[in-house]
Amino acid sequence: MGKNETFFERFEAFAKQHRLFQKSEKVLVGFSGGADSTALLLALWHFKSVLGFSILAAHVNYNLRGEDSLHDEEFVKKFCFQRNISLVIKDVKIKTKANLENQAREIRFGYFNELTELYNLDKIALGHNRADQAETILFRLFRGSGYTGIKGISPISGNIVHPILGFSRQEIEAYLKQENIQWREDKSNAENIFHRNRIRNEFIPWIQKNLNPNVIDKLYHAATIFTDTDEVLQELGRRRMLKAQISHNKNVYRYSLNYIRKTRPVIRFYLFKEIYSLFCDDGKDFYTGNFEEINAILDSNGSKFVELPNDVVVIKEYDELVFTDKISLAEMDVDVNHTKEIAALRNMLTFENTRISLKKLKKLPSTRYLFEDENTAYLDLDKTSFPITIRHRQPGDKFIPLGMQYSKKLKDFFIDEKVPKFERDKVLIFCDEEKILWIAGYRIDNRVITSESTNNILMIKIEKMAVNKARAAERIKKR
Repeated sequence: MGKNETFFERFEAFAKQHRLFQKSEKVLVGFSGGADSTALLLALWHFKSVLGFSILAAHVNYNLRGEDSLHDEEFVKKFCFQRNISLVIKDVKIKTKANLENQAREIRFGYFNELTELYNLDKIALGHNRADQAETILFRLFRGSGYTGIKGISPISGNIVHPILGFSRQEIEAYLKQENIQWREDKSNAENIFHRNRIRNEFIPWIQKNLNPNVIDKLYHAATIFTDTDEVLQELGRRRMLKAQISHNKNVYRYSLNYIRKTRPVIRFYLFKEIYSLFCDDGKDFYTGNFEEINAILDSNGSKFVELPNDVVVIKEYDELVFTDKISLAEMDVDVNHTKEIAALRNMLTFENTRISLKKLKKLPSTRYLFEDENTAYLDLDKTSFPITIRHRQPGDKFIPLGMQYSKKLKDFFIDEKVPKFERDKVLIFCDEEKILWIAGYRIDNRVITSESTNNILMIKIEKMAVNKARAAERIKKR
């Protein structure tokens, strides 16, 4: 068995182990012309008939290295032409060198994603090796990426695959030399202007010399363990999330704060990440900093909120933790100065996003129904007067809650009932010219309660309606 067969066998075994490819897929290969991407493209070209997929090579010329950049482009053109590999090239000029590494990465992945959509491609294959894995783990560890970051590069993440991740740079170069294949060296890799380059050129060699010559292999195997650990913790976080959930209404998820507090921090991180993933797929934008922001409000006094990436909002409301998004939050927004007067009994009317009916009854429904429906109030019609006004709370509001003889500030009532601050301005209040009649969904005024001597009963029923999401999104845009 020759050396090239060993390389191919290992390549195929790694691809099968991690299920990187499926039959008849279309694969985009990032091709810089360096040793890694050249070996990757060559291996995929070798296996394309065996695995039954087609490949498209993509090269980005950043024009940062003058003639060298042009020679790289010529190399990839010749390499693909000789093997009848389809190739596309993007020619760009980066105007500023600030955050150069991030700029190049954004341009590259933006281009790859455009091609994926344009040509309906299934996978994006990138040429990262064991050394890249070691650099990534160290870079993320020092940067403070947290629990998920230290697992490094995953063999497969969404539609991105790393088929040569298991190979060392020495093995890759040996394979290319065996096949008598040339490659291009990027001289900027030797320059320590980027943090990753310093890790690669200075820090790892120092570790190899002074601590452990096999540090790259050790970190590669550690990444495998971290990946398995990450998957276990994800599953635990998912289970805890389901147990902690109190309710779910559209994009509003409510969780038990007490249950979350009792969860170990490491599991709590994954619990929050799982909830975050409900709003933006895989939760890849959820970092340790976001976790710490949420943790900071768990034991704070009163209602607090945190804004996360992708317009996700976390609200602490008494003994609940609420995850929602800005659009859903906007749907619940109200104009506190908005009012509506009802001159007489109405079978049906609307106020904001609520459908309301007022009916005259001669007798009360069954006791069970009377106390179970918080969205319906039964008042003594003869103790009320029209017009009845529908509004939201106002400073100084007082009423006499059912069962009490003295007035109480509405603010104090909301605090005692643990109504979250974010909800108080949304509560509908029904009143006549003299008094509050009903704090909708919570309590009627003791002055309008029904009794055995009541002759005429006013039934007020409220029902929430669906809100136009386009209008809600427009409200956010105006902010």
